[in-house]
Parts: sequence; C-alpha cells; structure tokens
Amino acid sequence: MKKSILLTVALMLTSGLAIAAEGDKPKKGAGKKPGGESADPAKRAEMILQKLDTDKSGSISEAEFAEGPMAKRAQGDEEKIKKAFARMDKDGNGSITAEELAAMPARKPGEGGGKKPGAKKKPEASS
Repeated sequence: MKKSILLTVALMLTSGLAIAAEGDKPKKGAGKKPGGESADPAKRAEMILQKLDTDKSGSISEAEFAEGPMAKRAQGDEEKIKKAFARMDKDGNGSITAEELAAMPARKPGEGGGKKPGAKKKPEASS
C-alpha cells in the first residue's frame, strides 16, 4: 500500500515538472503566421533577398530569380519565369528590391503557387 502511494506521488510530481517545463519553451512557430511565413513582410523580404541575391547586390536579378525556388516551380518554362519576374519587378528596372518583395502578399497556407500538372481550368459561369 505504501509503495503504491509513493509511486503515485512520484508520478504526479514528475508529470507536474514536465508540464511546467513545457510552459517555459517558446511555442513552435511563435512569431510566424500559420503558414510558416514570417509575420513581418520586411523580415520575409530580407530572408528572400539573402537566399536569392547570390552576387550580394542588394536586389535579385532575373538570372538569380531563374535559379530560385519560385522559378523551379515553372519547370523550365522560360515564359512563365519571365512573367513571374515581371509581376514582382514593379518598377520594371530589371531587378527585384527588398521593397518590392515586402509589397508582395504572403502566400496563405495551402496555396501551392500554381496549378497542379493536369489540373483543368474551371468553366466560367455564363450570364
């Protein structure tokens, strides 16, 4: 009987300590939006620049963009890559700046950045 009470008390203390320790840890994804994107557009833009600006010029050229993950989704379709770059290069100067990146809306969770191969276009409703 004494052993079972002692065991129960020990388990309760251990559980309490484990729960208290969990409270001290920062929550997973703290400071981020549900999709894993940084909540601050300027921070998100800076992260993208650091990743894609290989010549460290402070902006992303079309060639650097074409080597990045967004262009890889275009699966080598040069026209799609050029159109995507042009959409992001708001001032049309041939490079994407941190300001242009920060102005882009963050993708929402579940957005894939394009259609899946073989996906059919929904017919438009006629009036």
